[in-house]
Amino acid sequence: KEGFYVDNLVTSVNDSTELEQLKSQSIEIMKEGAFELRCWASNDSKEDQDKQMVLGLSWDVVSDELSCKLPANTDCTQEKPVTKRVLLSVINSVYDPIGFTAPALLLPKLLMQEAWRGKIGWDEVLPVELEHKYRLWAKTMHFFSKCSISRRLFVENCDDFTLHIFTDASAYAYATCAFLRCEFKGQVTVKLIAAKARLAPMKKSTIPRLELLGAALGARLAETVDSILRTASKTYFWCDSMVVLSWIKKKEPWNTFVGNRVKEIRDLTNIDDWRHVPGEVNPADLATRCCDWSDLLQSKWWEGPSWLYNDEESWPCSEVSETPDETFLERRKTVVTNLATGNEVRFEDRFLYFSSYKKILRMTAYVLRFCNNIKRNSPKLVNSLSCEEIQKAEETLIKIMQSEWPSEIREKYKDTIQFFEENGILKVQTRLILCQDPEDFTHPTVLPDHPLLERL
Repeated sequence: KEGFYVDNLVTSVNDSTELEQLKSQSIEIMKEGAFELRCWASNDSKEDQDKQMVLGLSWDVVSDELSCKLPANTDCTQEKPVTKRVLLSVINSVYDPIGFTAPALLLPKLLMQEAWRGKIGWDEVLPVELEHKYRLWAKTMHFFSKCSISRRLFVENCDDFTLHIFTDASAYAYATCAFLRCEFKGQVTVKLIAAKARLAPMKKSTIPRLELLGAALGARLAETVDSILRTASKTYFWCDSMVVLSWIKKKEPWNTFVGNRVKEIRDLTNIDDWRHVPGEVNPADLATRCCDWSDLLQSKWWEGPSWLYNDEESWPCSEVSETPDETFLERRKTVVTNLATGNEVRFEDRFLYFSSYKKILRMTAYVLRFCNNIKRNSPKLVNSLSCEEIQKAEETLIKIMQSEWPSEIREKYKDTIQFFEENGILKVQTRLILCQDPEDFTHPTVLPDHPLLERL
């Protein structure tokens, strides 16, 4: 059931006897649903076959290896101009769902990104520098057909499998690759089984952030591989960035970008499975830097690091012994807010250090002038204080004093004294309203009984 993809059955058996049994049973079962299974192919030597297409990949049934189909549009002759349309055609013509050609496919993708950055049209010829890089890369395309991986992953009867995920990043790209390590009767086999590579965003980012993107990509790849194989007894994650390992292992309030990806990594993996690997022995490094098909074929990309063939005791030291300074640059800033819970600033606290009422008035007037002058559309007040400013300052002081007058006093005398407000100032109406005296005399302002006012 799990071997079917639409109408294609792809599976493995141990020998020819199991193959014949599987074939006959599958045909009978599918006949019940009126489906006909035909065009069988295998790596059995009895079959007179050379190569078969399996889910878009080329399968050499003799060597039992999988490879990608050679693109037909990689002509690097001088007569054919190199445009952005040509680059896109070449990039999309390589169908590689496994990702084992990712390091060599990075260069045309980078050239495509540079073309977009330079706002080059689809049919405009690329600048000489970009065109030269593409032609050098395309001249090695004859090595493309030699890039292949073994179809068979498991040694017969082997039951000790470990999955190793490597992640890395550069200023150009971030990548991850997965190796399956099998140990059977003292023999260790390491095979590349999957890889992913992504271009770095056009918006410039820091290397630690790109390394974190690579780690998140590795976590997703591990989940996909593990859901398909279901055989690995343990999964190891290898990263050469101490900053990223610190982000993953430390429980700190990281900023949004780092926090979201760290959360995803922690959800998909066990943080104790993350280990440090030196950059010079990290196989994922190749997928973050440009190489041609010749370099890819001769690299250690296919077999993994040499230390992976040794016992675990000889693997790189994985302890995160120190925390780099760059780690806490992504720590979310904490805002501390202090709330007043009852210790209010009263009138005497504001003006305790003034020796005269006149100085209080002038200080208040200057504060009000400053508030006026910082307003965008208000006329600026300069020179000496005017009478209007002094009067407004006094009204402001009266309002402050009255605001601290206990409301109980006003309620106590409301039946015997008639209060009213004028411009926000509380006044009292007296029996002298019929006199021809000034209004300030007939309607005096109410001031609280305050020792500071008595002193001033």
